[in-house]
Amino acid sequence: MTPVTRRHFLARSAIAGAGALLYGCGRFASTRLHDVIVLGAGMAGLAAARDLVRGGLDVLVLEARDRVGGRMHTLPEPSPHGLEVGAQMVHGSRAATWELIREFGIETRDLGDWSRVEWQPQRGFRTPDPKRIGSLYARLHEAYHGYRGEDTTYQQLLDSLKLSEEEQGLVSYYALGWSAEPDEVSLRTAMEDTPAWEAYVDTNYQVVGGYGNLARKLAEGLGERLRLSSVVQAVDWKPDRVEVTCEHGGMAEKARGRRVIITLPIGVLQAGQPVFSPVLPEWKAHSIGALRMGRVVVLHFLFDDWFWRHPAPGIRGWSMSGGRISFQDFHPPGKGMPALEGWITGRAAQELSDLGDQEGTKRALAWIEEAFPRSRASQRLQWSTMRDWIRDPYALGSYSFTLPGGAGQRAILATPVQDCLYFAGEATEAPPHYQTVHGAYISGRRAAREVLSAHGIEAAA
Repeated sequence: MTPVTRRHFLARSAIAGAGALLYGCGRFASTRLHDVIVLGAGMAGLAAARDLVRGGLDVLVLEARDRVGGRMHTLPEPSPHGLEVGAQMVHGSRAATWELIREFGIETRDLGDWSRVEWQPQRGFRTPDPKRIGSLYARLHEAYHGYRGEDTTYQQLLDSLKLSEEEQGLVSYYALGWSAEPDEVSLRTAMEDTPAWEAYVDTNYQVVGGYGNLARKLAEGLGERLRLSSVVQAVDWKPDRVEVTCEHGGMAEKARGRRVIITLPIGVLQAGQPVFSPVLPEWKAHSIGALRMGRVVVLHFLFDDWFWRHPAPGIRGWSMSGGRISFQDFHPPGKGMPALEGWITGRAAQELSDLGDQEGTKRALAWIEEAFPRSRASQRLQWSTMRDWIRDPYALGSYSFTLPGGAGQRAILATPVQDCLYFAGEATEAPPHYQTVHGAYISGRRAAREVLSAHGIEAAA
């Protein structure tokens, strides 16, 4: 069975309803000059804000959503771990977020060697031959080492190997792990990032009670410094002075600061949100344009029974369409609920997004019934949810990947502009950390250190 790593598959909703009660809901004073304004209360923004506050700075955090966590989002339900509709798991025993998990006393569960099989219409469920896969990957890595051409797409290297359709599907996860198609991803970054990732990740861990708990715990320490439901529309900046305009409660409000940390996803920045005046320097705009947001749709289906586990031990996870469609049962045996998660990426995710939530959910349910034709899954369905990150206005995608010719641009994206505009978020991190929660966390702490240094303050460890 093929091991499922992040390259294969990648605050509770009550926080949203209670957001106005937990965090500041009154108008902020436009005459007040904050030391730092942080845009975004995902992991990067929360981590940066906490370190800045600990450094003694006056901080304001503006978040467009009515909850914290950004692309981390846990739905509450009776299982021991909740339903993750965003970030799924802690990647590796060395992830920087372990310091938060230990600090907050959060329980985790080692996912161990859980695995999935492949399903094909003509052949049903099958376990790929590990020797064949090993030989195929050896050919791929040999091609990596021998390549001397210009940066192109990952697909062009696959084409040069003259792989069969089935073989292409077996290695497509390298691109699909970035939630992109092979003909979109930079070959050079694939060659550099893949070994870095494989050397870094040992095993994956599930956060019991929900990954969103990390964001919620961080937010609790910020109190009135955090403003939810504040959609940033414009950033007027010059050295040592920034004015941020946001919409809150149907009204335009302004906040003033000396510096700003921007943690917004690449998809949002590429959509021209917020409007910067003056415009960002060409070198910064180029770094933003060198990346793209991948496509992921996450679904959860609750049934009246674990039909995919019968007869025991059954199938705990399977993939279809060359890895673009994956279903997984994350619940420990004997615990939780008979729920399946669908992690849909690339073209398949775009298909669901274009259909919309209702028809997209039906299509995904049909994929389950295609694999289990005797299950009567649609009749046994108790509840479902579809989280479309492609159409999410505050993400506009899942996480970043690099376009051909974009190698090295993440470091440029992370570079401050005139000691005024600082940048953080998973897209600013080098491999193997970008696209991860711990990468966002690292980036937020890095941006905080840069700002504290500009203030002449030594950052805490």
